Amino acid sequence: MLNNTIQRDNTTQRTLQQGGRGIGWKSAWWLVTMLGGVATFLGLFILFGDEDQSVGLGGDFAWTVGEISSTWAYGLLIAGIVGLAVAVTMTVTGRRMGPVRTTPLEDLAFHTGVFVLVNAFLWAQDYALGSGLDYAHYVTIPWTVGLLAHAATAFKARSSTS
Repeated sequence: MLNNTIQRDNTTQRTLQQGGRGIGWKSAWWLVTMLGGVATFLGLFILFGDEDQSVGLGGDFAWTVGEISSTWAYGLLIAGIVGLAVAVTMTVTGRRMGPVRTTPLEDLAFHTGVFVLVNAFLWAQDYALGSGLDYAHYVTIPWTVGLLAHAATAFKARSSTS
């Protein structure tokens, strides 16, 4: 495998492998894994759940299992299994490629992206339930503290290398 070396600030060398597994690879892997897992779960839930159980975000965005066609359940199940198979393939392929160094700011960008996606979903779900804001802040507040600590260490590491 061909390696390209990039000189950064005349002090730090970062080795990137062609086809790379940087922030884009991690983001794609995370997205495929989450969507595959959720689709598989929903497909199984619709297929095996009781007719009167609800699925969805809640409030106006919820349906009973009996209202959903089994075609949707099989479609979600197949798409979820394919997504999880792609995630496993990405994991195996990524391990064979050897290590790729990422900078602390790239790690922080990935952490921030995951934070925004997960919290946006939680707040939308909490709001959609219709009873106001009940639980999303229990996740957002401590995670924000952790994200701020991550940002502080990332910027401290950046300033110490310059």
